[in-house]
Amino acid sequence: MVAELKPFGLSEGAQTDFYLSEAYSPALIAGRGYGKTIAFAAKAFACAERRPKGRGVLTQPSFDMIRRNFLPVWEGLFGSVGGAGGVWQYRLIQQGVPSEIAFTNGFIYDLRPATNEMAERFRGASYWVAGMDELRNEDQLACYLALFGAVRPSATQPSSEGLQFFVTSTPEARRPWIRRIWTEHVDPVSGGPLPPEDYPKFTARMEDNQYLSEVQKQRIRAMYGGASRYARQELDAEDVALEGIAFEEFGPVHNRRPSEDEVFQRTVYGIDFGATSPTALYELRLDLSDRVWMTWEFYKRNADDYDWIMALKNRTEGRSIPVYCDPSRSEKEMEEMRRRYGVTLRRATVKRFDDRVRLWRNRLALRDG
Repeated sequence: MVAELKPFGLSEGAQTDFYLSEAYSPALIAGRGYGKTIAFAAKAFACAERRPKGRGVLTQPSFDMIRRNFLPVWEGLFGSVGGAGGVWQYRLIQQGVPSEIAFTNGFIYDLRPATNEMAERFRGASYWVAGMDELRNEDQLACYLALFGAVRPSATQPSSEGLQFFVTSTPEARRPWIRRIWTEHVDPVSGGPLPPEDYPKFTARMEDNQYLSEVQKQRIRAMYGGASRYARQELDAEDVALEGIAFEEFGPVHNRRPSEDEVFQRTVYGIDFGATSPTALYELRLDLSDRVWMTWEFYKRNADDYDWIMALKNRTEGRSIPVYCDPSRSEKEMEEMRRRYGVTLRRATVKRFDDRVRLWRNRLALRDG
């Protein structure tokens, strides 16, 4: 099969090693532009061929990325053997995006976005094979954990032999759970050890892509800062610490206390729920000059909802003040917390990390020396 796929783009090294791996959860962690989705699609196709009448699921971070990223690669690799009379075909097409890939041997792949809302729907599913592409985009931990429990034997596929959950990604310092599973081999929630043989990591640099010209490689390398920490993460697939990159202009001038007669026109709270890191809850107050002050924090490892809600109620003395949260909790969970605890919980309107960085940098810009 490897020889057959070489004309479609598989090369020796990380791509082939990842493709051939029979470990439970192999990861291809490679630089941007290496060809991760090609290896992802090739492995998915081979898994379907080996498992007649089985069922699997393939994810991208969003429906739009299924359409833009995955489908062109899939059709480029296997379009000649698909469609009517071929070995596979799309099914259940909605708004131009198929929900299933059905093989003539009876195997079916569900195509799904790896969103937090989708994670809830995976809880009752059973799959023989799961694959998650572009694992670093947004926060996919909830989806990974939900799918982890869905890759299991069932009445329709009772054998546990050949169960596999493969992933691809570029490293991401803001997603430490990826590093913890496939580099440190520890459970991202409990910190307990994981068997390294179940979680092998295959790495490659951007320059390992045989189809990029030397001029393209040099151009990309220069744009990412040569040997900078950012380039080492994005192009060399290294786990590097990028602290200070997002908000490098933060300094002592920002670390001040408001005066006793400071007047605030608005107060809100922001929370980052802790799944693999401590829960962080902050009080933010807007003064009459439109400057934002952080005037209180709750920060605790292994905090549950009761912990932070009681800390919030004590701080606000029971007043109803908006709490804006990251998108890691489902709307169903948020509604339950609103009902049970009476907290005014709202989903953050800005979800993209780049947009958050831009907004914070605007706030950090010095205006009064």
